[in-house]
Amino acid sequence: MSGLLDAITGNNVQLLRAILLEHQYSQADLKDGLFFACGSGNIDCAVAVLETGISPNVHNNEEYTPLTLASRGGHSATVDLLIRWNADVNLSGGSIGNSPLHYASNDGYLEICRLLIDSKCDINICNSRADTPLILGSTNGHLGIVEYLLEKNASVRRRGYHERTALHCATENGHLEVCRLLINANADLEEEDTFGNTPLICAAEKGFVEVLRLLLRHNCDVNRMSHSAATALHFAAQHGDVEVCSLLLDGGAEIDAQDIRKFTPLMMASLNGHDEIINLLVNRKCNVNMAAYNKRTALHLAAERGNLQCCKVLLKAGANIDAQDSLGCTPIYNAAIKGQASIVRFFISNGADLVVRPKNGNSLLHFAASGGSMECCQELIDSGFDVNAQNRDGITPLISAVNGKQIKAARFLLDAGSDTNFKGLHGMTALNEAVFYNCPQLVALLVERGADPDIEDDAGTLPLWFAVDGFSIESVKLLLNANCRYNVQSTLSSYCGPCNPIEHAVHKKKRQVLRYLVAAYCEETLNILRNHLPVVEKMTALEPDMVDYTRNLAAVPRPLTEYCRNRIRSCLGRQTNLPKIVEKLNLPASIKTFILFGELDTE
Repeated sequence: MSGLLDAITGNNVQLLRAILLEHQYSQADLKDGLFFACGSGNIDCAVAVLETGISPNVHNNEEYTPLTLASRGGHSATVDLLIRWNADVNLSGGSIGNSPLHYASNDGYLEICRLLIDSKCDINICNSRADTPLILGSTNGHLGIVEYLLEKNASVRRRGYHERTALHCATENGHLEVCRLLINANADLEEEDTFGNTPLICAAEKGFVEVLRLLLRHNCDVNRMSHSAATALHFAAQHGDVEVCSLLLDGGAEIDAQDIRKFTPLMMASLNGHDEIINLLVNRKCNVNMAAYNKRTALHLAAERGNLQCCKVLLKAGANIDAQDSLGCTPIYNAAIKGQASIVRFFISNGADLVVRPKNGNSLLHFAASGGSMECCQELIDSGFDVNAQNRDGITPLISAVNGKQIKAARFLLDAGSDTNFKGLHGMTALNEAVFYNCPQLVALLVERGADPDIEDDAGTLPLWFAVDGFSIESVKLLLNANCRYNVQSTLSSYCGPCNPIEHAVHKKKRQVLRYLVAAYCEETLNILRNHLPVVEKMTALEPDMVDYTRNLAAVPRPLTEYCRNRIRSCLGRQTNLPKIVEKLNLPASIKTFILFGELDTE
């Protein structure tokens, strides 16, 4: 086989014929030779292989035929040879089923197109994506190909991939002269693709000014909407193209057209930070206070994205600085939750209403805290906001930061004097929320800053109960190190019924947590387990091995060392900074580690 391919590579026809006479090659070897010769344009070698009787219509492993391969490579003489050898001119090949004419049109091989069409190939043949040769030629801007195909009556309105016509493809690629040819051939100017986009929308979105002028001169509907109800002006404003927007407005585009979300072109420009477009639209007398589906205005969107220059232009044009969206938020709220400190500062200096609150009763500081922006929090505190202000559910900015797992913002608010033990919705403190949302970093921070681990919520739920429920070992350890309570029953779970954290660990089948609790509280934990055993034995949801594990755990006394630890920790009292106190004791490191449950980390 190597000799065969070497002869074709060197285009040594005499050697190739000798090899073919001397050796009996398989059909697979001959096929490989034919593809190699046709793909490299070695016409004489291709003739020699064809003379062995192999069919010119075979497919290789990639589903190409010799003719598709030669057409793709631009080898017109080889294409002519294969046609004379009765190759099927419509036989497709390749990954998307292109015919030889597709390949020639796509790559701009006019002579090959002539050969194929003269051989009566299907000029409107579709590949697996439904594209015709005319669509491929138009997409790639091959003017001569498009002109020739149109002369041979190729269908100018045939739809291809995503229902795009040749004109769609030519416009979105900026091929002006091709567009002119297609329009003269009676292409439909208002045809919609899968997304409802017309050629005019395609040209506007891509910013092809001259193509757009051509389409407008042919009286395209400048206000035609896509399936999302967006017009060409929406797309042009979104992409910040001043010249295209000006052309469309001069052509009669509706300046305040609303898409399916009721977004206007002004909103699209504001959302994407195009202040030049905003200036243009304002000068053309757009309505700066129109509201979208959620009642947000262009100023809301600009503020949310941090587009300061856009905010300045909109405000100067008369945008309502205190317009409320469907949640009752004004633009400054959108800026605060997104951490846009410069926008917050700008709105404050321009007299934004800082007292009005949205429907949930959150203050601006709540929004800034939940968004995690320390800079916004500082700006608002400097403006007189109460760091412990409550919303209608009693939640403080600190709790908002904790709920959003905003560690830096929570630390900032604590430094600013936030009350760590304030009870919010359902009596939940910031510590309760931190444990509930399984954020050990926040649990550690709050405990370090004096959060009381023994405050229960309205259902009698301790932070430790939440840690057990969420199987947060890190939070369990942090709370144990603060000598938290364990003997308060919570009524939160309808599945378990009233239970304390130790009983709940059994219900949740958390053996590792149980080991921690028993090691921490010794006989007190064992007594709770012993008293709870009758209930455990009747719980059908618990597997027998879990019941046995609980029974065995309750039956075995704890080591004396654990009782000693329990007594030492009791003497130290409930200290949120207990690890620091232990570290200062004049004790061996191993004993300090033991007092702080260090041995549990190795189990």
